[in-house]
Amino acid sequence: MTTPSVLAATGRRSPFSGLDVCTVAQLEMPHGNRGPLFDDDLWDMTGLARAPKSLTPTALRWDFRRIVNPAWRTVAKEMILALLAPQDEHVAVLPHAFRKPKAVSAVYGQISGMALWLNWLHAEGVRTLADVDQNLCDRYMAFASRSTRHGRTVQPSTLLNLLLPVQYLAFYSGLFTHDAYAPGFTPWAGRSVFEVAGAKKQAGNLSGPVPDHVFQPMMAAALWVVETLGPYVAEEIERAQAQKESRPTIGIRYSLSKRDRDRFAEHLNACVRDGVPLPQLDRGSITQRVRSGVWSLSDPLLEVNLDQLGRDAGVSKEIQIGPLEVLRPLIEEAAAKVGVAAVHGRGAALVQRADGNGTAPWTLPLDYQQLRTLGSLVQGACLVVTAALSGMRASELAELSTDSCLPPTPAYSGAMRYRLASRLIKGQEFGGVPEEWVVVEEAWRAVGLAARIAQRDGSLNGALFGRKRPASADIYIQFRTWVNGPEGGRLGLAPIPDGPVNARNLRRTLAMALANRPGGLIAAKIHLKHVHVATTEGYAHRPGGAQGIFLAEVGEEEAKHHLELTATAFREFQAGIMPSGPGARDVIAAFTHVDAALADHQAGEPKVLGSDRQLVNLLRSQSQFLHAGAANYCWFKDPHKALCLKIAGAPVTADSKPMAGMCDSARCPQATHHPVHRKVWADNAERTRVFLGSIPRGHKAERDRVRADLDRSLRVLDEIDAAGTGPAQEGA
Repeated sequence: MTTPSVLAATGRRSPFSGLDVCTVAQLEMPHGNRGPLFDDDLWDMTGLARAPKSLTPTALRWDFRRIVNPAWRTVAKEMILALLAPQDEHVAVLPHAFRKPKAVSAVYGQISGMALWLNWLHAEGVRTLADVDQNLCDRYMAFASRSTRHGRTVQPSTLLNLLLPVQYLAFYSGLFTHDAYAPGFTPWAGRSVFEVAGAKKQAGNLSGPVPDHVFQPMMAAALWVVETLGPYVAEEIERAQAQKESRPTIGIRYSLSKRDRDRFAEHLNACVRDGVPLPQLDRGSITQRVRSGVWSLSDPLLEVNLDQLGRDAGVSKEIQIGPLEVLRPLIEEAAAKVGVAAVHGRGAALVQRADGNGTAPWTLPLDYQQLRTLGSLVQGACLVVTAALSGMRASELAELSTDSCLPPTPAYSGAMRYRLASRLIKGQEFGGVPEEWVVVEEAWRAVGLAARIAQRDGSLNGALFGRKRPASADIYIQFRTWVNGPEGGRLGLAPIPDGPVNARNLRRTLAMALANRPGGLIAAKIHLKHVHVATTEGYAHRPGGAQGIFLAEVGEEEAKHHLELTATAFREFQAGIMPSGPGARDVIAAFTHVDAALADHQAGEPKVLGSDRQLVNLLRSQSQFLHAGAANYCWFKDPHKALCLKIAGAPVTADSKPMAGMCDSARCPQATHHPVHRKVWADNAERTRVFLGSIPRGHKAERDRVRADLDRSLRVLDEIDAAGTGPAQEGA
C-alpha cells in the first residue's frame, strides 16, 4: 500500500522544474547556448563544451522516454541531476547523497540501469515505488543476472552496474516529488551493492599484457605500415582530395560547349590508344545511382566515374543529360575497348615486402572509398604504434588532434626530444587539462602520419582518429583482419594470431616490458631504454603529469618483478643451487637468515598460505636492492662498494644508482650470477672464441685483450656450474 507520506509527495512540483540542466550541473554549452530543460524527457548533451572526444554522441543523449511510467521518469531525472549536482541546495541536505559529482560518462549507464529496473517493476504490476520491498529487489537481481541476449549469467561487474540504481533511489528519496520508496527502506540494507553483486573493488591494475606471440607480429606489421606503406597512402589521399577540389563536379545540369565536347572525345581516343581503362566509380556511388532511378543495372556506363573522367579530359563545366546522351556512344565504345578500373594507385611504386622477399606495388588499383578504407587502416596502425610505445591511456589517445605533434627540440648530445600534446582526462575535472608526453621518434612520426591522413579524411571535431575509439578492440581486430587477408599476404606481413588487444593491454605491456627487461627490445629496432629515457624526460618536465603516473605503474611492476626474481633465487638456494660471483657470500648469508626465520615461523604443521606471505615479507627487504641485468644481478645495498661508480669516477650520493654500462660483474662485490645467466655467458664465450680465432697471430696485444675476456667468461661459467646443480649447457 502507498504510505501517506508518499501520497503527500506525489505530484508536487520538482525543485528543478523549468531549470536548465547544464546550469544546475555546472556544465557548459558552447557559445552560450542553452542546455536541455529539466522538464524535457530527452536531454541532448551532444554539444557539451569541453566534452572528451572519447564520449560518443550516443553516450550524451539521455533519453528518459525509455521509462514507461511518466511519474518515474521525473524520479529518474531528479536522481540523475542530483548525481551531477551534489552542490545544489536541494541535494546537499540529503544525508546519504554523494558529495562528488558523478562523471558525465557514467550517466548513460545509470539511465539504462534505472530504465531496466523501473520497467521491470511496471511489468510486475507495481505502480508505486512505496510498494517495493526486499523480495522484489531479490527477484529483480535474479532477473538482471540473466538479462543477456542469450540468457547467460552476467559478470559480477555488469550486475553491479544494474543494481546500483536500485540502491541509489533510496539515497535520494527525500528529493523525489512524484514517487519514492517507503520511508526507511533501503534495498539490501546494511550491505553494499558490491557485496550483493559479488563484485570486488579493483586492487591494482587488472589488465593483462598482450601475449608476446600476438604482440610481436602485430607491432612488426604496424611499424611496417607506418614507415613503409603509410606515406604512400597519405600522399594518394592528398592527391585525390586535391583533384576533387580543383575543378567543379561533373553533374547532369548544364550544357557543354563544342570545345568541351571535343576535349572529351580527344581524351577518350587517348585512353583507347594507350590502353588506359576508364575511371571506375566506388561501390557506394554505384548503389546510389541505381537507387536514384535514373540509372539501370544494365547501363554500360553504370560503373564509369563521369566526374573523374571529366576532370581527366579537362572539362570545366557540368554535363546535362542531353549532351551526356550525345557523348554516350563515345564513352560506351571506349569502355568496351579498354574496360573500367579504379584510378587510385595505378602504377603504384614498388616497396620492399615486409618479409624481405622481393618487392611489390604498395597497392593494387583502388576506388576512392577503398582508398579511404586503406587510410583508416593506416590510422589504426598509427594508433597501435602510439599506444604501444607511449603508454598513453585510451582517453588520452582519443584527445590527440591534428596539431598534437609539437616541433622537435634539442635534447642532449645532438639528440632530439619529441613531444605530443593532448589532454589528461582521468581523475581531472570534466574535459580534462592540457598535457604533454615526451615520446620516442617512432610514436611521434606515427601521430604525424595519422594527422596527415585525418586532415583530409576521417577527422571528427579535430580528433586524430575520427570515430575510432582507442579503448575498443574493434580497431585492432580490423587491422589484424587486413594483415591476415590477401593484401597483408601480398605485402609479406606475418599473420597476427587472435588475442586480446586494446589500449589498456598495450599500456600494461609497455609497463611490464620496461620493468622486466629494460635493456631489451619491445619490437624490432625499438629499444626499451630509449622509451624509458623519453618517459623519464616527460616526468622530469611535468612531475605531476601523466607520465609520472605511468612511471609509478612501471615502478610497481618493477618491484613485483624483482620480488619474483629474488624468490626464485631463494628457492634455488633452498634446492642447493647457490649464487656465484663476488657478491655471492652476502646473498647466501641473507638467504640463510631468511630460511632460518621462515623455519621458526613454520614450527609445527606447515601452513602454506601463511608461509608464502611470510616468505614475501622476508624477501621484500632484499629485493628492493636488486637491479636485474641480462648477465648478472646487482644487489645495490652499499653505493660505496659499487665498482661501476668507482670506474666512472661518479660521486656517491643518496640517489646513486648502478651504471649498467660500466658494470664488471666478475669483479664487483655486489654482483651475483645465477643459472638464468648461464646462457648469456656461454653465448658470449662462444662469440669471443670465434673472434679470437679471426685475429692474426701478429696482433699480440689485441689477442691478449680478447683472450682475457674469454678467460673471464669461462671463469664465470665454471663458477655458475660449481655453485649448484643447474643444467649444463653447450657453448663453454
